[in-house]
Amino acid sequence: MNDHEEHVRAFLAAATLERRDLDRFLDTGEPNWARFDAELGYVPNDSRVVDGHGGATSTYRYGELGERLVINYSDRPCRINSFGDSFTQCHQVSDGETWQEYLAANLGEPIRNFGVGGYGVYQAALRLRRVQPTNIGTEYVILNIFLDDHYRNLDAYRLLRVGSDWWREQRELPVGMFHANPWRHVRFDPSGGLAEQPNPCPTSESLYDLCDTDFLIETFGADPVVQLLVAEQTGDFAFVREHAELAHSLGVEFDTTTGAAMAASARRLYTACAFRSSIEIIESVRSELASRDQQLLILLSYPAGAVADACAGLPRADQDFVRRLDDLGIDYVDGLAAHQRDFEAFSLTPTDYVDRYYCGHYTPAGNHFFAMNVAKSAMIDWLDPRPPAYRNEAGPVDGAASRRHDRPDPVS
Repeated sequence: MNDHEEHVRAFLAAATLERRDLDRFLDTGEPNWARFDAELGYVPNDSRVVDGHGGATSTYRYGELGERLVINYSDRPCRINSFGDSFTQCHQVSDGETWQEYLAANLGEPIRNFGVGGYGVYQAALRLRRVQPTNIGTEYVILNIFLDDHYRNLDAYRLLRVGSDWWREQRELPVGMFHANPWRHVRFDPSGGLAEQPNPCPTSESLYDLCDTDFLIETFGADPVVQLLVAEQTGDFAFVREHAELAHSLGVEFDTTTGAAMAASARRLYTACAFRSSIEIIESVRSELASRDQQLLILLSYPAGAVADACAGLPRADQDFVRRLDDLGIDYVDGLAAHQRDFEAFSLTPTDYVDRYYCGHYTPAGNHFFAMNVAKSAMIDWLDPRPPAYRNEAGPVDGAASRRHDRPDPVS
């Protein structure tokens, strides 16, 4: 066994869970932010978590369809479903403070929120594929993509990349925050073909295998994401030589002549696989939706650091991805460009600017910005007929007369 293999074993040993972690996650009587799902790893659960802006408690509630609680115009037919990660779910804000609810109030019609914190593009697409072919599928579909979502497509077990230190900090919280367990994911074969991979732990009983270091080594020891994570710790990137054929298939610059060249090649290949996988997933989803006369709109979200960098004039990390969306004629709205335009109206540093909108995720103000400055204009022109608030129609509110009849006279 060489040094790199020893480091991989040590990395996975440090990531081995305790049975109590799974006991709590699987106990339906415990307050948990998420619950187990055989395909997606987990789905959201009703909870109240002290994670909001200024120390606020966020209330997360979900409807019968699995969507975050719809508040505005919940009595009206819904023609928009949204899917994505925590910037879609709107982590760290309460029901009613999501960008979907701000937008719904402005448009005059409901928007369902099927976002789940931690999901990648692939996992969000899987949830979309559950919903859209059913009787709750909508004509208009939003896929909200966050910068890290591309990399999550490739994670077999995202908790390994999040880090065991993070989990140890979360372990004792009053509400169980366990998630990022194994799920379905994608990989590229050496010829450059995208292949869907099953969940390595598809049952609640099999989750306890995560408490077995030998299982982790056997299952994830050769995983390319794990190999890269360990290489970043040790500086030994020799593993990348095994992926020369894939790099050639994807047209990635590949050089293994020096340690620095191998490190650069490994990072380029990882990034290329991440963004390429998202493009292929989006193309597939768009085609599936079109076969049912359903339309797709991509909304692009970004972390505070990426927004601050863009406002400081630094290049964006996903430029090739955005260019590919343009080449394929995929409809999207660029949240990063919207923030750059907004930043120009202020006399602030980039750091002070993002503090207006972020507390990790968007604050309520950040969600309002996203609703009004990113999504709104696209939605008005996308929906046919236009949203009720933008049809230039005046008159009584539907059902208002019957509601007034049932209401007692006000006391003078």
